[in-house]
This record gives sequence, C-alpha cells and structure tokens, in this order.
Amino acid sequence: MARHKVNASIIILTHNGLDNNTIPCLNSIFINRHNLNFEIIVVDNGSSDNTVSYLQQLEGSHPNLLCIAKHSNEGYARGNNEGIRAATGDYLILLNNDTIVTNGWLDRLLIPFKENDSIGLAGPVTNSVGNEQMIYTSGETPEQILAEGTAWCDFSKGKQFEADMLGFFCVAMRRDLIKTIGLLDESFGIGFYEDDDFCIRAKKAGFKLVCREDVFIYHKGSATFKYYPTKSNKHLMRDNRKKLEQKIGIKYNPVHPRDQILKLIVKDLDAAERDNNLSEIYPRIDNRLKLLGTMQPRGLFKRIIFNYKLKAITGRI
Repeated sequence: MARHKVNASIIILTHNGLDNNTIPCLNSIFINRHNLNFEIIVVDNGSSDNTVSYLQQLEGSHPNLLCIAKHSNEGYARGNNEGIRAATGDYLILLNNDTIVTNGWLDRLLIPFKENDSIGLAGPVTNSVGNEQMIYTSGETPEQILAEGTAWCDFSKGKQFEADMLGFFCVAMRRDLIKTIGLLDESFGIGFYEDDDFCIRAKKAGFKLVCREDVFIYHKGSATFKYYPTKSNKHLMRDNRKKLEQKIGIKYNPVHPRDQILKLIVKDLDAAERDNNLSEIYPRIDNRLKLLGTMQPRGLFKRIIFNYKLKAITGRI
C-alpha cells in the first residue's frame, strides 16, 4: 500500500467481470491525470473468474493498490464498508467497476468539499443513472460516449447543482460524514436502496449533496446485478424498498427524473436571462431537452420545449 499521505481513497467493489469491467476501470484511473495522491482499495465479493489473481499480481506494480478478497458475495453495503474501514484517505470515493473515469475527474470531484463544509457527498454526471446526474448521449461505444461527456464538461466548467439523491456508481464523501452518520446499512443485503438510505441520513444530519457537472464518468450500468435473474432483482427491490420505508417511517416517493431535469432547464434559462448569455448555455439546455425527449415528456414539458424552440426561432438564441 502507498507510503505517502493519501488525499483520496477510491473503493471499488468487484464480482466477476474482470476483462469487460474491472480492467478498463482500473486502467482509466491509472492513465488519467490527477494532482491528488490516492489509493485504490478493491474489495472482491467472491468472484469466480480470475479477478483476485489479477489484482494480487497488480499489487506488485502498483503500491497504492490493495486487494481485499472475500470468499462469497457479501453484498454491496458490506463490501464497500470493508473498503471504507481499510481506507486511509481524507476523502472516500465509492466507484463501480463498470465505470471509466476521465482526465482530472478526481481533482474536480473533490472541489465542492473544499469550498463548502456543509457538503457531505458529491457525484459526477454520467450517461446512465436514474436521476438528474444523467446527460443525453447518442454514442454507441464507450469511446463515443466519453467524447460526448468531455464536450459536456467543456461547456459546464465550474458548474454544479444541489441534488436530492446521488447515484452510487461514483460518489465522493468526506471521511467525517462516516463518523457522523455511520457506514452503509448492511441490512439491505446484496443491494438496492442502501444508497438512498445513506443519502437520506446525510441530509437528515444537515449535509448537502451536489452534482459536479464538469466531471463525466462513463457508466455501463447493471454490471453486477446482471448475474442475478430479473425476477430476483424485482423481488429484492420490492423488499428493500419496504425496508427503507419502515426505516424512515414514510412512503418513499423520490422525485421523478423528468421533474428534476426540468428544474435544471428552468435554472439554466433563468441564469441565461440574468447574465444575458443564452447562446453559451444553449448546449446544456439542448442536451437536457434531448434527454427529456427520451423520457416521453407530456403536458407541461411539451409546452416548455415549445416555448424554448419559439425563443430560438425568434432570434433569442
């Protein structure tokens, strides 16, 4: 393990998928530049492929890499908690192994914590997630999607927004957050809703959640749960949702992504009107309108799109 002072601990949970997921993910971390010292802790949840042997061999050439091998799949929360306990960094990043990071991602992802002590969690934008962190991409290959994500970051430099929830495909947090609210709840078992629960606890403790819009992470999506039958996934989601509702004492009704994205469009339009720079913000609004289009917007959303296009036609853009 690394001997230098560690700024950030990147915790990656694996369960098979060595060639298609884990190797590309790790390679992207190693080749992309960052100014911070970091360590990588990979917790393997009982892989049956060559993941463990590959990681143990990799430890020899990467002193900042640690592999923790488990004999069975102990679930998302318990696996990540194992990595958190082993981490030595000031900041912790939970990163799915079906992701590919981009240049400068680590430095920019941690900026919010240094600017505001009340921010407890920060996440990036991506091509695949179930909330407003998602941006529209049309590429069919990871390379094409990464290029679109880079373009988004170019016209979103320094921008971020406060979020209700953050997807845990990639999420950064202060170490102090763990001291305040505790680890991920292992009662959720294999997975689903432990990330919602963690975000709810963070907000209840007074911490804010932000999405950093100039950080793009490619996310393949469902890399681990594809190993479980769809029917089992549905039962697991249903049971864990009930468990979350019992824990928080109310019915859990998160805001629909369509509503979240619409709020961001309105926010961008207001900022453009205030700063008289609609042409500069146009790419962001256009991207989000395309994303709304994939969600089959109705009623109010169609009117918003019509009004926006009308402004464009009349020369306001």
